[in-house]
Formats: sequence, structure tokens, C-alpha cells
Amino acid sequence: MGVLVIAVVVGVMAMPALVMAYLQSVVRGEGFRVRLEDMIESKTGGSARLADIQWQDDAARMSEASIELPSGLQIEAVGVHAALDFGAIRRGSWSIQSAGADSLIVTKHPASPNASKSHETANHEEALPGWVSRYIPKTTEVDGFDAERFAYSQNGWQVEETRLHLGSYNSASTSKGRFSFPGTLDGGVLRMPVTPPGQKEPLRLDIGRASFRLTDEKLQITESTLRWKDRSKGTLRGSVRFGGEWQFFAHAEQVPSAEFLSEEWQKHLSGHLEGDAELSGAKGQPMKWKADIALKDGVLSSLPILDKLATYTRMERFKRLALDIATASVSPHSSGGTRLEKIVIQSNGLMRLEGTLTLLPGDAIEGDFMVGVTPETLRWLPGAQNRVFIETNPQGPPGLNWARVKVGGTRTAPQEDLSSRLLGAAGMSLLLDSPGAIVNKASDTLLKPVLGEDAAKLPGQIINGTTKTLEQGVKTGTDLINKVIPIFPGK
Repeated sequence: MGVLVIAVVVGVMAMPALVMAYLQSVVRGEGFRVRLEDMIESKTGGSARLADIQWQDDAARMSEASIELPSGLQIEAVGVHAALDFGAIRRGSWSIQSAGADSLIVTKHPASPNASKSHETANHEEALPGWVSRYIPKTTEVDGFDAERFAYSQNGWQVEETRLHLGSYNSASTSKGRFSFPGTLDGGVLRMPVTPPGQKEPLRLDIGRASFRLTDEKLQITESTLRWKDRSKGTLRGSVRFGGEWQFFAHAEQVPSAEFLSEEWQKHLSGHLEGDAELSGAKGQPMKWKADIALKDGVLSSLPILDKLATYTRMERFKRLALDIATASVSPHSSGGTRLEKIVIQSNGLMRLEGTLTLLPGDAIEGDFMVGVTPETLRWLPGAQNRVFIETNPQGPPGLNWARVKVGGTRTAPQEDLSSRLLGAAGMSLLLDSPGAIVNKASDTLLKPVLGEDAAKLPGQIINGTTKTLEQGVKTGTDLINKVIPIFPGK
């Protein structure tokens, strides 16, 4: 009897070792690959194709593997490898170590209505001897996964040629059918389904490093560092749901403004951009986006309107206008173009511009602005202060005179109504104001384009009070009214 008891005790103690030895022979057997394919298919409802498994001690390698899920997710791996800690079987767990692949490509296709496959959940333990089944591990542990080359694509989003690391996983800590992996990406390229204004191709960003969490429902990017054309840098965070919805928040800085300007406008505007953007999309819906941007170290130069203002006001600063503030909110327009709202452009001590601008499909533009200037700016512009810059702007900074300005034309040849209205105001001042009000101002320069060289000197001659000069002034003023009435303020 004692011998029997000892034999039973020894058998029980030896059982885990016997199970481990038996399972080693099973997983290294020729039929294990087929059994593993069936197991994957029964748990996912998809299809699996695995190459033969090559074993060396406890390390296994597979030349290639592919899995297609009913959700449209396709996984293709080359050079798959892992080590199996058979000793963990004693504590009831499959322990997979040093898992990885030379190349891993994940593609999310639209799910097909007929993609779901009906699989009976196979009980693989039934194929094992009864004395083994009760010792089969119920949990799976993975200490991580590394892919030297990783690519992912979904709805126009693409990650290419990056290195992937996934953190540890323990099935005991998750609900059935659920999983959650922390991970990182190092290097590579991110392509976005966004073509910025002025660019011919979708946005392409170089990945520095990105941290994320992958679950059975979505990919959540928690932190990232990105670069654009080796000069600009930024961050990206957001999520892509495997059902098709996605949303991202981006921040960028040190972006050359020239990248978004036409060749002609590159001659007139310099500086670099920074700002924040929100982008979102869903299956079967157009992408939504909006951005708040600021131009840093901005300078406007060599614009005809600036040259005119420099001449009219005798302020050379207008020729090369340094922008202390230049901000705007940008979003798509219902016409298919781009809308710039909450525009604020300011050159301290000189002028401030507020308003909206629409970049219509093609090359056309439409804008509505309030322009504020300092009183000193208007001192050489006859009629400007009491006929053009007469608007109120309660929300604007104090101490400025304001005028409303309409903008039209095209991006390459913009047009504005301010210059013509200043000419009109000067002409009306010549006709209606007392001569002393415009003497010693730059009326000769301002009126010359309309009146000609001689008539532009009339304000200084009117002060003499000669009848001939007065008659000439009245006639010239009448002719001027006929020229400027169509564009005079209020008409």
C-alpha cells in the first residue's frame, strides 16, 4: 500500500514535467502549424496562412504568415520569430518571449458585408489525451514584439519604413476577445490624406518617435514628434478607429510660409508659420479640418498698395512692412475653396488689419477687412481722415482711424478699393474743403495720377485767391468728381 501511495505522489509531482514534455513534442510536430491556423481562424472568424515552423531549441521561426479578418484588417509578416518558455507551463501560462518579425505590413480595407465567416469554436483540448487537457495553460503572456520594418495604411493614412515595438501583453488582465498593447514607432514616414494649399501632393511627414496604444477597437497615438522637409517640426496625437472614424490634433512650428504661397507671392511675403490643426473623418464622409495659424517674423514687401501708401503717407515703413501680429483661423469653404477668418495683421505704431478672406476654387479671392491706421499716417492724405477712415471698430485697439476695405481679383493679382477711395477723398477735398486744409500736404503726389502734373499743384495755387486759378480749380474739381464718383465712399 505504501508503495502505491508513493507511486501516486511521484506521478502527481511528475505530471507537469510530463505535460511539458508532451506539449513540446506537440508544438514541434508537423501537424501543429495546421492546428495553429485552425485555432486562429476559430477565434477571429478570419483566415490564416502560416509557413512551416522551424525550431531550434525553444526558439521558433516562420518565413511568412498572413491573417485576414472579417473587419477588413489584413496582416502580413515576413521572418516571424519567437521563443517559447516551456517552463511557464508549470504555472499555467503560455509565455512567449523575444517575439518579432523582419517585416510587418498591416492594411485596413473596407469590411465586406459577406466577409464574416462562420467558425465553430474548436476545442483543441479534445484532441489531446485527457490526462494532459487539465494541465493546458489558460493564459498567454507576451513580453513584447518588435518589427524591424513596419507599415500601416487606412483611409489614405500611411505609415511606412518605421521600426515598431509593442509592449507586454497578458490575456489574464483583459476581457475575452479584447487586447491592449502599448507601443512605439521610431523613424519612418507618415503620409496624411491632406494636401495643403500651395502643395501638389498629400502631406508627408518624417517620424522622429511616436508613442501609441493599440487595442482591438482603435489605434490611439498619445505623443509623437514629426518633421517636415527637414526644417519644420511638430507633434501629432489622435486616434484611428478600425470602424473607419479618425481624429487627429496637430501642432506645427518653423514652417516656411513660402511652401504654401504661389511663386508670385513668395516675392512679397516672408516668415514662418506655426499653429494647431484639427482633422477628422469617417467612412463615406469628406474630411473635416480647421486650423489656427500664426506667421512669425513676417514681412510684407514690394506690393503695389504698400508702395502707394509709402508715397501717400511719406512713411517708408510701408514699403517693407514688418508684421508684429499675423494670425488667422483657416477652414474649408462651401465653394470648395478655403476660408480665412479672424484675420489679424498688425504693424505696431503704424496699422492693423482685421477681417476675412476667401480663396475660391481656381485663383479668385474675396475679402472684407477693417483697416486701422495711426493719425500720423493720415496727415499727408487730404480728405482721408474725414472721408475714408471714418468707421468705428469698438473691438479694435484705441488710437486708430478705421476704414472698411474690399478685396477681390486673384491671388496673383489682388485688387483693393482703398487706393481709389483715397484718390476720391483727395479730389473731394480739393473741391469742397478750404484750401488751407490741404496746403502743405502731399496732394500733388496723391492727385497726380488722376489730374496730371499741373492740375495736381492746384491746392497750393488756390491759396493765392486769383480768379483764374479759382475757376480752374472748380473746373478741375468737377472733372475729378466725374472720375471718382463711381468709387467714392457710399456709392
